[in-house]
This record gives sequence, structure tokens and C-alpha cells, in this order.
Amino acid sequence: MPDQPDPPEKWRVYEEDKTPDPEPSSEPPQVPYGDATPHVPYGNAQQDHDTVFVTKRTSSATPKLVLLVVAVAVLGAVAAGAIAIFAAVGGGVAGIGGIDAKDPDDFADLIDKLEEEKGTTEVQQVGFYTDYIIVYVPFSDDPTDDRQISYTWRGGDLEEWTRGTSTDARFDLGEIDPDVIDGMCEPVLAKADGAVPDDCYVFLRKPSEGSQTWFRASASDDFGRSVWVEYDKSGVEVGGGP
Repeated sequence: MPDQPDPPEKWRVYEEDKTPDPEPSSEPPQVPYGDATPHVPYGNAQQDHDTVFVTKRTSSATPKLVLLVVAVAVLGAVAAGAIAIFAAVGGGVAGIGGIDAKDPDDFADLIDKLEEEKGTTEVQQVGFYTDYIIVYVPFSDDPTDDRQISYTWRGGDLEEWTRGTSTDARFDLGEIDPDVIDGMCEPVLAKADGAVPDDCYVFLRKPSEGSQTWFRASASDDFGRSVWVEYDKSGVEVGGGP
């Protein structure tokens, strides 16, 4: 039987796909909440640091260390600058805290500031904390007026804190020797296990009749137990507990 020719190829007719391409979304890409800002690992960014150390000598010849860190972080072509102030020079910056509240020099500066801003150094109570002081001032010169205003002082201007009434005795802060506060926290910290200098606070007020206690330094130990030492107007220890 003679060979048969191959059947002719079957050609498929091309049919054009007329389905339109989808339109691009007009909505902005979604960013998860809280991740809008690119994360820069603390301390691992490309940074150049210029560190400046400034010291201030007190009457006890102990330098006050002031650290100013200026960091510039470079992210691609964008330069971001940040300034961190951990302590302020001299009078400090109001609202930040640039003093050592138990330092005699800063104590003396507070007395000068009261005279400058309020025209008086008559007070009812003073609280010496870490980097600020709270001073309670009679509202008027009238001894029968029980109104009182308290101010916080951080090395700059006096900042009003509270208003109220008090029958605490008045006294002239200008008659207190600022040097007597130096070292008042040391006996307290020696008794309060685990306490550090910032845990010690000193309070000043005129004693009631029969008492010699003008200053009271206190701190708490690791168990929250309070320890205190009391001093007279000259800074001589007169009592304490527990």
C-alpha cells in the first residue's frame, strides 16, 4: 500500500484578550500603627559625638561635672541633629534641674534669688530634694495672714507650685548659714541600707518651743523603713531614728 501523505496541520486562530488591565490602586500603602518612623537602634546608628566636659568648683573644692552630648545621626542623605543636656552650667535651666539641692553654694544662690524676685527672705519651710528645692513663702508681711505660696527652684527663676494656708512659724532664711547643710545626708545614708545620695532629702523649718530641731535629713532603706537625723540651726546633730 503506497505511503499516505501527512494530514495538513491545523492552525489555531488567535483571539485577542480584550479584558482591560486592572487600574492601579489610588489608596496609599498602609503602615502598621506605631511603625511609621523607621527604627534606629539606640547607640548603633552612624554617629559622630562631640563631648564637652565643664566643671564648676564649689567651696568644698568638689567639681561639679556637667556633660553636654551633641550627637549628629546621618541617615542616607538626611542629617538629623540631637542635643542631650544632662546637667546645666551655673544657674541651670528652669524646668530641667541643674543644681545640687544639698550643696551650700546652691543653697546660698536660692537665698539671693528670693531676695531678688520676692524682695524678702522670710519663709516658713524649705525642702531640699535632689536637683530642685521647694520653698514655702508667706503671702504677705502681715503675721495674721495665713496664706502661703510655694515655689520650686531649679537654678533659674522661682516657679510657683502651690497656693494654700499655713500657720507654720516664719523665719529669715538669710540668717541660716548655707554651709551647715553640707554632709547632713551622710549619717542617714550610713544607716539606710541600699539608699543612695539621691534618696536623701533635707527639710528646714523653725522648731516649736522646746525643740532644737531646725533641719531633718531622711531616707528609706531597701525595705521602705524611714531613717532620719535631726540637726540644730548650727548643723549640730540633736536626734534621729529609728
